[in-house]
Amino acid sequence: MKLVEAIEKLSELDDDATICVRRPWTGDSECTVVAFDGKLPEHIEAAGFDYFLEVDIALEVLEVFGDREPTLDQKLQLIIFYAENDAFPDWVHGG
Repeated sequence: MKLVEAIEKLSELDDDATICVRRPWTGDSECTVVAFDGKLPEHIEAAGFDYFLEVDIALEVLEVFGDREPTLDQKLQLIIFYAENDAFPDWVHGG
């Protein structure tokens, strides 16, 4: 699955799961969703996937949009920025 597809169906994913993505992190990056108990499964790391973000945290990050309805690209860009910086980009607070 591609990262953009995971973001598109984020609300359907298990809240306790973790999204792992191959770098560089873009919408077209290959990703997988796995159970995470503090350490990524060895076969996931061996396949070249890096920890990206927990599903429940990604859902919380999207709450910054409030009542605004973001595009899929805005959601994707926000979540990638947050995963890389553990912070929100300045543009997300604009109208």
